[in-house]
Amino acid sequence: MKSFLWMIGAFCAASVGFLIWGPKRIKPVEELARQLDVAWGDHHTTF
Repeated sequence: MKSFLWMIGAFCAASVGFLIWGPKRIKPVEELARQLDVAWGDHHTTF
């Protein structure tokens, strides 16, 4: 019973953490994709 309560508590803590920090954060892959687009555009306009 004690381990079950710990598991429920951990799940609730993870859910709250995801709700607080998840949506606001910029995903690293999306940021790299933006930088790649900018670098690709700069590379082709410098000729």
